Amino acid sequence: MLDICCRLTCLLNDLCAGRTTAPHAEAELLRMAAAHHVHDPDEVLGLFEHDPLSSVPIRMALARISHDPRDIPVLWGLLLPVPGQLAGLRGPAQVNRAALDAGAVVVCHQGSTTMPAGTAWIPHPVGSAMQWTIVRGAAPLPPPTPADADPLLRSAVSATAAQLTDLGMVAGNRSDVVAPHLTGHRPADQRLLDSAWTVMMACDAGRESTMITAYGAQTRETALRQLRNAASQAVTAATSWPLV
Repeated sequence: MLDICCRLTCLLNDLCAGRTTAPHAEAELLRMAAAHHVHDPDEVLGLFEHDPLSSVPIRMALARISHDPRDIPVLWGLLLPVPGQLAGLRGPAQVNRAALDAGAVVVCHQGSTTMPAGTAWIPHPVGSAMQWTIVRGAAPLPPPTPADADPLLRSAVSATAAQLTDLGMVAGNRSDVVAPHLTGHRPADQRLLDSAWTVMMACDAGRESTMITAYGAQTRETALRQLRNAASQAVTAATSWPLV
């Protein structure tokens, strides 16, 4: 699901910058899931001709965004909230809960008069399809920049490696990780995403490996959680600042 969320983030940024069209964006998303539908219960996008209680094909939402007049650049980012780390979300509570349940949310962090910051897409996989709920949240905290996130991720990797070495843990074998491709971004953003994506997958795999003591397991869990949070922040940084 995270790769689809990352792709949507890029496509929304590309739409708002005029680098792509709604039909092309829909076609890109349909390569990743059999169908995409949007539920807009609060009529955030102003699709007044449709029943707000029902879902519509994603192309309608993408078309509305692509035709929205913009007085300043509109920017979207991928946030990965977890309990105790809301990744910059600032409410309301029901939006935070929905994002936490999903584990990911695509949020407008720099908005315009017609597309306010805080507009969010919350993913819900349904079989081979994706259902997106669009909600209006509070403007999030400004996401970190790649220049800020990159050294923090490197430092977290070094610190975690030292902690795990002290526990007598060594790196295991894992399959190659391929991060999503960023469109409309600088090469440095892609390099940061590649690193962060690899770290996140390694953290998830690391929680399942090696029989160790209860103390060691707790220490490992804390270290990997902190490292994964740093990697999540790096994903947000890599996706949030496209070329404008």
